[in-house]
Amino acid sequence: MPIRRRLLLVSLPVVAIAIACASEAVLPGDLVIGMFDFHAQADWPRTDCKADGGDFTRLVDGGFDFSGTFSRDSVDGGVWFSIDGFSRTATFDAPSQRYVSTHRASAQIPSCGESCKGAEIEETISVVVLSDSQDESIGSRCGNLPDAGLPDGSVPGPTVNGYDAERACGELKVTFLPGKENCKCVTSCTAVYGVEGKRRFNGGN
Repeated sequence: MPIRRRLLLVSLPVVAIAIACASEAVLPGDLVIGMFDFHAQADWPRTDCKADGGDFTRLVDGGFDFSGTFSRDSVDGGVWFSIDGFSRTATFDAPSQRYVSTHRASAQIPSCGESCKGAEIEETISVVVLSDSQDESIGSRCGNLPDAGLPDGSVPGPTVNGYDAERACGELKVTFLPGKENCKCVTSCTAVYGVEGKRRFNGGN
């Protein structure tokens, strides 16, 4: 599977492929938390990658959009985050309602040179998933999420209408790791994005 379908930062808008994969993919686990439409916005104070370098074109003021689905296995506790038909492992912390998924893959970075070997990008998405009532208590805006603790409302969980998970608030962190052989690039950098997700649909329980 091409790297562009695994990593958000270097993904290309191949809409037809993405839609086909998403419609045909079977999500891991037996509990679909929900598919979220995310918007990612660069957090400049926490970012040390340079947007004008040509390698990190996603670092723009307007941000970018993507969709992803969280799912779990109610028996063995497995957790996954799936995007464009590719499922990667994740973790879930119930007290904080937080899902975290980290994925590392090799990447062809233009500034490193065509013969560079070993360059990688590590991407971590970390979000707090809120129920409908919790979402209402923050006015449906992640910016209103309390710095300490969770908003008032019921804890997300299965219902007759699917899993009660309305919004996801958190960050996307992408770290470039330079290669070790024939590479012009020698310094790592990290791009940080604030992410806000709105539920597209929920699966049954």
